Amino acid sequence: MNNKPEKETIQTEAKSSNIINIADTNSIHYDGRHYDLMYENFYPIPNLTKLDLSFLSDIANQYGDPILELCCGTGRIAIPLAEKGWQVTGIDVSESMLEAAKRKSSKVKWVKADVRNFEIDEKFSLIIFSANSICHILTMEDLESCFKCVKKHLKPEGRIVIHTFNFYTKASLEDLWNDSPYLYSVYQDPDAKGTVVVTAVARFDLTEQLCYEKMFFKLVEYQKEFVEEVTYRIYHPNELEALLKYNGFTIERKLGNYEQEPFTSSSPNHIIISKLKE
Repeated sequence: MNNKPEKETIQTEAKSSNIINIADTNSIHYDGRHYDLMYENFYPIPNLTKLDLSFLSDIANQYGDPILELCCGTGRIAIPLAEKGWQVTGIDVSESMLEAAKRKSSKVKWVKADVRNFEIDEKFSLIIFSANSICHILTMEDLESCFKCVKKHLKPEGRIVIHTFNFYTKASLEDLWNDSPYLYSVYQDPDAKGTVVVTAVARFDLTEQLCYEKMFFKLVEYQKEFVEEVTYRIYHPNELEALLKYNGFTIERKLGNYEQEPFTSSSPNHIIISKLKE
C-alpha cells in the first residue's frame, strides 16, 4: 500500500520573466506562516497533519516525559503533547518556524538549535523524530553527529522514536521516479495577497539517495511564480536500522503504521522505537 494517493498531475506553464527563484534565506516552504497553511491543505496526503497525533500521544503515555521533539517546526506535535500535560521541548533551526510555534503556545520550551549539534541541560525520557523530519539530515556524517547528541540527552531508560514513510514500496518508488509536475497545495496567502497554488516536481538521485523537490509557489492574482528547491534523503529501512545499531542504539520495535502493527515490506510507514545499548 502506498502512503500517498495517486498524485494529481498538472501542467505548469509560466513565462521565464514571471518566475522568481527563491534563495535559501528567503524560503517560502520554511516560512512558518506559509508552512502551516500549506500542509493543512496538502493534496497528496489529505489530513497529513493529524494522522500521527493519536499514535504519538500513546507513545508518550508509554514512556513519559520530559519529551524532546527534534525538527519541531511550528509545533504540530509538540503543542498537542504539551496541552495533554507533558513537559515538552522543541528544537528547530528555523527562526521563522519557531516564531510561528511561539505564537501558538507558551507551554513548550522552544529552542533554536541545529539537531546535528545541540546542547540542552536536560535528559529526556522520549525523543521524537516525526513525519520524515530525519530526512532533512542529508549525510551519514551529519546523522552520526545527530545521534551522538541524542545519546547524550536520552535517559538510560529512555526511547527515541523515528518515523519516516516507507519509500521503498513498489508504489512509492514509482512515485519517486515520476518526474511529472503535481498539485501540492492550495491556500490563502498569509499576507492577504490572494490564492497561492503550489505545484511540485521531484527528481530522485538513486546514487546519493537524495530527492530534489522543486516547488512552484504561484500567486494567482499576480501571475507570479516563485521557485524553491527542497532536498530530502530517502533512507532505506535497513540502512536506518543499521545506522542506529552502529551508533549505539538497540532497536526495540519496528512498526508499519499508526495502529502499531509490525513493519513489513508493504507497510506505508517505517517507525522505529530504540533505546540505548546496555
